[in-house]
Amino acid sequence: MPHPFARFALAATLSSLLALAACGGDGVSSPASNKPADDASTPGTTPTTPATPTTPPPATTPPTTTTPQPGKWQTAAAGDMLDVTFGELHPAQAALGYDQIYYKLGRYELKPNKKFDDFCADEGFTGVATSGYSSTSKLTDSTSFTCTTTDPAKRDTTVLNPVVIGPNGDTLYLTDGHHGLSTYYEVPDGGPALHVHVVVKANLSAYAGDTFWAEMQNRGYTRLKDGNGAPIKPAQLPTGLGLKLGMQNDKFRSLVYFTRDIGYSKPTPSTDFLEFYWADWLRASFPLSSYTLTTLGTTDPDPATADTGYLNAVWNASQQMVASTDPVIDGKTGTDLGRLAQINSGKKYSKGVFDDLRQPITAAGPGKIAYALDYRTRHGIQ
Repeated sequence: MPHPFARFALAATLSSLLALAACGGDGVSSPASNKPADDASTPGTTPTTPATPTTPPPATTPPTTTTPQPGKWQTAAAGDMLDVTFGELHPAQAALGYDQIYYKLGRYELKPNKKFDDFCADEGFTGVATSGYSSTSKLTDSTSFTCTTTDPAKRDTTVLNPVVIGPNGDTLYLTDGHHGLSTYYEVPDGGPALHVHVVVKANLSAYAGDTFWAEMQNRGYTRLKDGNGAPIKPAQLPTGLGLKLGMQNDKFRSLVYFTRDIGYSKPTPSTDFLEFYWADWLRASFPLSSYTLTTLGTTDPDPATADTGYLNAVWNASQQMVASTDPVIDGKTGTDLGRLAQINSGKKYSKGVFDDLRQPITAAGPGKIAYALDYRTRHGIQ
């Protein structure tokens, strides 16, 4: 190709320019002409120039087709670990058991070490190291606290929360861990900018619209029900984690959380949304509205008849769970969902897990319900 300056010199003379046009030049067009390119003149003739210039008809613009660009996670495969922010995670369910969140928040306020211990464990690093945090430590500053395991190569990825990659690879839908991550979202040093590691459960980026949600439902990756167990549409799912972005309160889900290891034990592996299956089953027959869930209640002499406090509700719900013949709940059996053969594993109410649960906030080791109620009281939550 001629040097740019040589081309400029050639263009300065008409004869050179015509010579270039005649031989095809080097890809440079001749000066603007009104003559269409496919109406070439016959060699040796002189083109006829119209007496009056005409305006060519407007060109027809084809419809614009926008092709979505590949998303951030489009190429991620099942089993891949991702480092994401909380703000990038979308719930695949519409409700939470708020009292489970309040229990954790209350415990973290009174025992800050537990917050870092849980976070390290949920990140696959066992727990927080001895003296691994201080009063100035923050979850958002990973250099301010130390986990028991510090080698990333030794991270236990089996405990990481699972996500499904949505249409075009643009969105991550959480299929488990909504309660734990929503708790971290709500702590003062949490929020949308906090980083967490998750593992890809499935990549459904090739699906879109109703087809995507149909696939999510077919695989059991989403729960399209509100806080009362009524069906909802995908568009009604909350926009994010936490308690302020649309997640509703399901009181039966809270109840089921407190029956863990009293009426059921979570099996390994377990189905997604396991506690919601139990919540829906109890919702159909257990009279939760008859209980006073703002008080702990007493358990002497018999938790089944002592009063109508929270503990009484937990004991009686657990009794109903274990006494039933293996119930089928939305296609899952009680065995699938970890139903225990005996309430409190056959121990008296003053022993075992129920004994731990019934401890008041004044005890050396308060129970989960006590932490939840104390948090609600101190924060003015009804």
